[in-house]
Amino acid sequence: MPRPLLSLLLLALMLLPWPSTATAQSVSTLVEQARTEALQRCNSTERGDRLYDILCNGVIRVGVRSDYSRFATERQGEREGFEIDVAEQIGAMLGVDVEFVDVTPVTRISALSDGQIDLVIATMGHNSTRDANARFIRPHYYSSQTVIIGPRRLEIGSWDAMSDKTVCTTVGNYANTLLVPRVARVMLFDTPARLVSNLRSGTCTFIAQDDSVLANAMADPEMAAQFERKLGFGEIPWGMAVSPQGSDQLADLLDRLSIDLHAEGVLLDIARKHSIETEYLERMQTLWQRDDCRQSPSKCLAPPLKAELTPSPFKAFVESAYAWAQEHLAVFYSDVAWDLFTNGMLVSLIAVAGALIATLAMSFILAVCLTSESRLLKWPLAVLLAVLQSSPPILILVCVATAANQLFSYSQVVALLVAILSIALMNGAFAGQAIADAWRSVETPKGKGERWRQAVIRSASQIEAFLTNATRGISAASFVGVADLTNALNDITSFSRNQAITYWILLIFYILVVMVVVRLSRRLRVRIERLEPKG
Repeated sequence: MPRPLLSLLLLALMLLPWPSTATAQSVSTLVEQARTEALQRCNSTERGDRLYDILCNGVIRVGVRSDYSRFATERQGEREGFEIDVAEQIGAMLGVDVEFVDVTPVTRISALSDGQIDLVIATMGHNSTRDANARFIRPHYYSSQTVIIGPRRLEIGSWDAMSDKTVCTTVGNYANTLLVPRVARVMLFDTPARLVSNLRSGTCTFIAQDDSVLANAMADPEMAAQFERKLGFGEIPWGMAVSPQGSDQLADLLDRLSIDLHAEGVLLDIARKHSIETEYLERMQTLWQRDDCRQSPSKCLAPPLKAELTPSPFKAFVESAYAWAQEHLAVFYSDVAWDLFTNGMLVSLIAVAGALIATLAMSFILAVCLTSESRLLKWPLAVLLAVLQSSPPILILVCVATAANQLFSYSQVVALLVAILSIALMNGAFAGQAIADAWRSVETPKGKGERWRQAVIRSASQIEAFLTNATRGISAASFVGVADLTNALNDITSFSRNQAITYWILLIFYILVVMVVVRLSRRLRVRIERLEPKG
């Protein structure tokens, strides 16, 4: 081969892209350059970037958790887990020792800003609201998502199949904003451990929680034999982070190290070692082995999760008129919460109106039957009244709901009618008996019409009392799945963390409704009494 041609061929081979080697060399070069600069600054009181402190001291302080199974745990002084091994790998690549510092979800960012740690690797999701307080390392080292776990015997292939289901979840989970609009209702628990125990016992048919939290439970052969993952949603990237001040060079170097850890499959191998979900890491390895991503990393970086909810029209009013209560009224700051609240309010008002009308109707029907001469009607009716007047309201509600479910398929309309009928039966039994007793005490020569009018006048106070009681009692409609205000506020609480405001809103709502009902019933009673003949 002619010498000029050979020279051109060698030059072409030298210019070919070698992504892994080139990046590895550049990272190694960066570390060596930083070490050289650090040696010149080690005796100085002002070393500049935190990277130089780490290299001069020969130690990187890493904030980790001590109680997150498979990711970071500490038992008898020994630490283990995916994040522990990742920290050790970073220490080895920097050529320094690793000093672990315990942090919690509450303290992990403040520990960075206070200078207690240099780097945090503590199951921290990277969302847009945290960017102001920490500099996240990208690409992200892991990602998790919320999964719905349920019995293997139930086939759930899409969200449509979940529209009439109840799902148990934990209070304050961000993914609840995505879950609540897609299911019939949610039941709230304070810890993931309670979710798992209630799933095993059958109290919960479905549970929703972060897949990393449920990894241990689903690794149990007995659990895996009965339950399986049905759906996944709400993926959130996990990020290592450094302080946003004085850590620019450290962050840039860790960005380059993170690319290598993905591209060379180091993170994937560590994840397999600790038996955690690897689907995300497999995607990242393929992504960061691509030439275009290695040459222009910014094009392949995933953005943080957008944590801000779409503001509702009510937000501006709350901020301007009740600035002092912004923390407590934050449950209304999203369109999901506002829709739930307004729909729940409407359903509750419909339920109250239906309960009042049905209670009045039931009162007069029972009064007519009680004053009948037929013994065949009186004795069964006496038994029915005894049952209605002596049974707990919830028991009556359950019995009516059970009977309705045998006759009709479940729907919101059926649930609402069940609640209205149950409340009407309970209160109508008392009001109807009061009218019948008044009817027996009335003696008038003016005919049956006047006798009934006199009976209604004499029993007006009791009728008013039981209409008021029906208004208060309709709050139990949520017990049979009616999407009323009680259920709506329960759903909102699932992602707002503020349970106290829920009870205040319910209390104020029913106080106002009862006041309106009392005022209207008293006006009606006064008008009826004015019709009574004098003398």
